[in-house]
This record gives sequence, C-alpha cells and structure tokens, in this order.
Amino acid sequence: MIFLPNTLLNLLRVHLISLEALQKLKLLTLCLLNDTVGNNALIKYLYSGMQSKNCMANYYSLFFALSFVGFIFLSHITLPGKAYGETGYIEAFQVILIVSILILGFVRKVFLVNVYSRSTYFLRQSFFGLLFFEEISYLTSNKFNFLDYNLQSELNIHNSNFIHHTFAKITLLGDDAIHLHPLTIIIFLFTVFFFAGENIPFFKRFSIISLHPLVRTGILYYPFNLAFSYLIRNLFSLSDDFYIVNLELIELFLYILFLVDIVIKSFPFLISNSYK
Repeated sequence: MIFLPNTLLNLLRVHLISLEALQKLKLLTLCLLNDTVGNNALIKYLYSGMQSKNCMANYYSLFFALSFVGFIFLSHITLPGKAYGETGYIEAFQVILIVSILILGFVRKVFLVNVYSRSTYFLRQSFFGLLFFEEISYLTSNKFNFLDYNLQSELNIHNSNFIHHTFAKITLLGDDAIHLHPLTIIIFLFTVFFFAGENIPFFKRFSIISLHPLVRTGILYYPFNLAFSYLIRNLFSLSDDFYIVNLELIELFLYILFLVDIVIKSFPFLISNSYK
C-alpha cells in the first residue's frame, strides 16, 4: 500500500481545486512512483505546455532580454581590436546579418509570396536592400561632387543634412536637450509599425514587414535604450554620448531581431499552430 504525504492528501480534499491541477498532481505522483505510463504522460503534458502560445512568447522574450543584457555588458567593456566605426567588426556583423536576411528571403521566395503577396514580398526585400546599401555607403565617401548635402559626404539617407535638421528642442532634465528632427519622426513611426503593424487594419497587408507577434516586443528595446540612457545621463551627470547600450550594438541587436523574424515567417512549422 502506498501512503501519500499529508500535504498531498490535504490538496486532494480541497473541493475547489481545478481539474487541471488534479491532472498535474496525478502525473507528478505517477512520475514519483516510477510509473512508465506516468512518465510518458508527464512528458507529453510538459511538451504541449512548451508549445503553447504563452510559453513560446516567453522563450523569445527571454532570448531578447538576455541578449540586451549581454549588449549592455559589451557596451561598457573594452572590446578587442577595432570594434566600432564604419570599418569595425560590429558594422561587419551588421552587414552579414542583413545579407543573411536577404538571402533567406530569396531562398523562401515562393513560400513567402504565397503566404503574403508578391508586392509586399518585394517591398520587404527592397527595404532590407536599402538598409544594406546604407550600411556600406561609407564606400562612397567623397566619391561624388554632389554629396555636400550629406554630413559625411556619403551617398546615403541616414547622414543627410535634412534628416538631421533640428526643428525643435525639448529639455526635460538638466541641459541635455532632446533634439527633434525628421529622423526622430521616422524612428517613431517605424517603431509603431514594426510593433503594432499586425493590429492596425491598414498595415495588416504589410505583415511580412512588420514584426511577428513572437518577437515584436524586441523592437521596444530601441526606444527604451534612448529614454533610459537619457535619464541615467542626467541623474548621474554623465556625458551626452553615454548610452546604456552602444548605438552600434543596439543596431546589431535590431538586425538579430529582424533575422529571427524572417526565420519564423519562412519556417512556420517551427512554432505553435496558434501563431501561424
């Protein structure tokens, strides 16, 4: 005869205990008794739980949270070799990630076009193609006479004078003013689109570009880095160029996010049915 612990008997006597809790209790008891059937049932139960929507989302959230913490650490130590700058290896990793995103998009073209649409597929590829050009545009520095429109005499958009032209300043803390310029608006709009695109009726047709629900919270680390860095700078009187995560590393973080996004969209069998 097998005697169950008093705490277990007390739990069984509670009439308000849910059916799901009783099922868990049964499986755990069978497992403790070295019951093969119980072990198999427990494994199946745990596996089904791991495939649930909430559990899948938590895995990705944990991955990006740990990645962000890792980038915080890397931002405040001296990295070997030439890490930063246009010819540094962090920029090189960024280019590799963008190329990987483009290649995966081309490899899975037929599938993505069938699931989404041909026009939005090419729009996505064009967008990342533009990002690729922007990342390597330092190669055009001082190569053309008409590049005086650019802060670094490069053929690109992100360093153009117009996009960095300040049209307003907001000072919330100390003397560290927040400069509002076209780039600020673009970043805000893209953040909203990538995060909530699937929930906005007009943008649902562009869901191949907006982030998948499993990873979309990752985009919020970018504005969080800007806002929290601003707060820390002013609370502790740090220099204006202080950031929780270095801007080049947060850019690398975003490209990792986009790579995971296209992997999920290209291979939906890797995730739970509730997210397909």
